[in-house]
Amino acid sequence: MPLLTIRRRPSPNHHLTRDEERFAGGTRSLADLIAPAAFEVARDHVRLEYQYVRALMVTGYPRTVAPGWLSPLIDFEAPLDISIHIRPLDTGQMVKTLSHKLVQLHSSRLLAARGGRLANPERETAYEDAEKLRDALQRGDERVFSVSLYLLIRADSPAALDDLTRKIEVTLDGLLAKSRVALLEQDSGFRSCLPMADDRLQVYRNLDTSSLATTFPFSSSSLTMPRGVFYGIAKHNSSPVFFNPFDPSLENANSVVFAKSGAGKSYFVKLMALRNLFTGVEFWIIDPEDEYRRLCEAVDGQYIRMAVSSAQHLNPFDLPPADPTDEEGRDPLADQVAAVLSLLEVMLTEPGGRLTTHERAVLDRALYKTYAEAGIDSDVATHTRSVPLMRDLAAALEASPGDIASGLSARLSRYVSGSLAGLFSGPTNVRVDKRLVVFNTQALEDELQGVATHLIASFVWNQVRRNRKPRLLITDEAWKLMRYPAGGEFLADLARRARKYYLGLLTVTQDVSDFLGSEYGRTVLTNAAAKLLMKQDSTTIEPVVQAFRLSPEERQFLLAAAKGEGVLFAKGSHMALKVEASPMEHRLVTSAPQELAAEAAASKAEGRAA
Repeated sequence: MPLLTIRRRPSPNHHLTRDEERFAGGTRSLADLIAPAAFEVARDHVRLEYQYVRALMVTGYPRTVAPGWLSPLIDFEAPLDISIHIRPLDTGQMVKTLSHKLVQLHSSRLLAARGGRLANPERETAYEDAEKLRDALQRGDERVFSVSLYLLIRADSPAALDDLTRKIEVTLDGLLAKSRVALLEQDSGFRSCLPMADDRLQVYRNLDTSSLATTFPFSSSSLTMPRGVFYGIAKHNSSPVFFNPFDPSLENANSVVFAKSGAGKSYFVKLMALRNLFTGVEFWIIDPEDEYRRLCEAVDGQYIRMAVSSAQHLNPFDLPPADPTDEEGRDPLADQVAAVLSLLEVMLTEPGGRLTTHERAVLDRALYKTYAEAGIDSDVATHTRSVPLMRDLAAALEASPGDIASGLSARLSRYVSGSLAGLFSGPTNVRVDKRLVVFNTQALEDELQGVATHLIASFVWNQVRRNRKPRLLITDEAWKLMRYPAGGEFLADLARRARKYYLGLLTVTQDVSDFLGSEYGRTVLTNAAAKLLMKQDSTTIEPVVQAFRLSPEERQFLLAAAKGEGVLFAKGSHMALKVEASPMEHRLVTSAPQELAAEAAASKAEGRAA
């Protein structure tokens, strides 16, 4: 058997002396680092050091295939390399060739008819296919490509290589495809499977555009959806995962992301938003940690700072538009009163507490009175008038008799004339006319985080009912709102109704146990078509295992997952996923403090140098 040892040879250089050339030849190069110590070529395999490799050629293809027909090879039990060489052929020449072929086939048909012989089914099928393809080429609907398909398998021994070859051949037989080992051509087969676009075997098959599209090799049991964006790499077969939150096969566009702090949940959400922007999806993001500012600036988004001292305001009394498609005849004023009452319950109670029945009744009457004093009632024609403010509700409570109204007015005063008055002191002056809008709530006190999340989500809910288009509302650290029963009830209702208005609710949280321990949290989870679990802590993993019915292997994977790894649940299946980003995307979405500090230092140094 011939033995070929690969060594690095210095390239000729007439400008170097003999000693300099020897010195250059003795230096280590990339080829020295990656080349095997020996390359042994045999009749039906090649040997790379201690590994045996065999090249197979696909010589026959099924007559009809469905998109992703190569998925059994992608999901094969052992690693293998699939090499597809594609060469476009000249359309004009192909039309002439097909026309000549049609003449030959037609002549054969005429001779058979004159001799009284029956029509040959294979000839009739070939004639029909050639005629259809010629017509499609003339219309410009199709093109013709010369396609070569090779497989490269590896094993630790010749026996294991033979066993793997038989399994590959059985798999191809099940696809109605034929293959053969490249006997006495293993060297050429190996080189044809290297990423050098060099087809040494030249075993062609002519395919039109539609047929070639079905051989796209990344459609497998991993998640692949039309118009989907790249979410990451499936760890079981290293195939890319393309996901579309608004795909018709999904029940809704809602998602949840559970992960401990630092596991990469915000990194994933920012990356997903950046990629979905290119498909026409709009994003409204509630950002409690100022993590989305860089992304917002990079895509020319709208950044809204919610703070007590901010000049930007959202008025919770704004009325939603009348919905002409509403068959239930809902009253917009009654809907808004219920929404404001839910917000007031978050504002006026402690976490976990609720208003009493009498307090809700008093607030309900005061809300309708407040709207009535502004000239607004159930008549839709009055809804174009200026809506009241929070101070108008406080005045209505002060004018109401009874201790309950007096107590509610006292609790509400801090939001009207106290330290927290700035958040509700003016009418809505925020225009959301960009495709990505970030509501930053970092400057708000912790007790206001849940209030702000409720206020923003209610504002977004009113906006989406004005016109339907694909939108995603991202609530980061949603547990801050779930602490309040009224807030959890509002978020659960939003999760149930969002799909009717082309809205998806993406809930992100790190406090998994509290979220799953809430009735409303479980409702949000139930109404999410997609779920991503990332790295979990050993102290909180058990509720996750029970809620998602994880296997022991999945439990261990989530405990030991690296940053950016997780388990994605969608369409009735789940898979381990590795989130991947390009260097440019990484710079936009990373929030690692050491990377941001290094980038700031580099920018400062460049400024001093300039």
